[in-house]
Amino acid sequence: MSVTTISDKNKYMLWAISGGRCQYRGCNKILHTDILTKRNFNQSYIAHIVADKERGPRGCATRSDLLKDDISNLMLLCDTHHRLIDRDDITGHPESLLLEMKAEHEKRIANACAISPDKQSHIVTLNANIGAHTPNLQYSVVSQFLLPDFYPAEAKNIDLGTVNTLNKDSDPNFWASEIQNLQQRYGRLLFPLLNNGDIKHISLFGFAPIPLLIKLGVLLNDITSVDVRQKRRNPDTWSFGENIDTEYLFETSSETRSNVALKLELSDTIINERVISVLGEDTSIYSIKIDNPDNDFVKSRKQIADFGEKMKEVFRNLKRVHGQNAILHIFPAMPISLAIQLGRVWMPKADLSMKIFDQNRALGGFVEAIEITGS
Repeated sequence: MSVTTISDKNKYMLWAISGGRCQYRGCNKILHTDILTKRNFNQSYIAHIVADKERGPRGCATRSDLLKDDISNLMLLCDTHHRLIDRDDITGHPESLLLEMKAEHEKRIANACAISPDKQSHIVTLNANIGAHTPNLQYSVVSQFLLPDFYPAEAKNIDLGTVNTLNKDSDPNFWASEIQNLQQRYGRLLFPLLNNGDIKHISLFGFAPIPLLIKLGVLLNDITSVDVRQKRRNPDTWSFGENIDTEYLFETSSETRSNVALKLELSDTIINERVISVLGEDTSIYSIKIDNPDNDFVKSRKQIADFGEKMKEVFRNLKRVHGQNAILHIFPAMPISLAIQLGRVWMPKADLSMKIFDQNRALGGFVEAIEITGS
């Protein structure tokens, strides 16, 4: 324990800049409320990074006395981590590491407190089985990715999905059942809040088969203010980086035929034979592609917004060429965020009705999953 009397001024300042939470990396424990009884009491410890005495943890003959009441040398810690850095593992906690922890924590608190009050966002999740790779979309996981742009409006997420069901995408009634579940949960959990104006902004985290994500986008449409997030593999994050320009290339068909197909070759290429095997030779095949298809290429909000604008342009083009009554057959190979954006920009009164196909190895290739019709 410290033998130095730390000034009240620095005690209060440390509590303020730490947000009353343990500053040890990964802890963040609230230090003014008991987690079980919810009673309020001070359970914090103020630790010196450089000990206030030369022989103390990380002590120094010259600097200990100089830094004994310096706010830059003080950390607010819980009992566990106070004991860890000063008794149980002193060598594992050098000055440089503790300074990093302190700076990271105080920057995070400052960013959170700097957010404008109108930046609250409701977290909406759609989590459905995709093989064996289903990420954790619990509130405790995804909420951390809102800062510093937004903060959670509620300490919970609105979950529209179901995971770990026995349904398989090779079952005859799989898609009808999944769409029904999505529409029911949307109608019960989300639509009333949107309709009453209780939700002003949504942070959307989706991980599900592409047809379901497109349908979710249709339900939300582009009237609702939605920040569509993209799960990235490298690095493992839902956060966005700086704006990136991606050129979405639209390749037209040389002939106007009975069937209309649009390949979305963004995470992988799709050869025409795969489309013809489903729709037949009498098919006009169009494509939206990028130079190097990759499932992890979406790194910024601008890429999602730009894709939405390209889809609007393509929808208008196809209606002009093939007429209002044509059905657009969608063959997608695309990141999850762009699937949602496709659904959001589709206009039920203006654009062609769509049939969305899904790649299914068990059934031998692309199979029709859902139909989205205009009004």
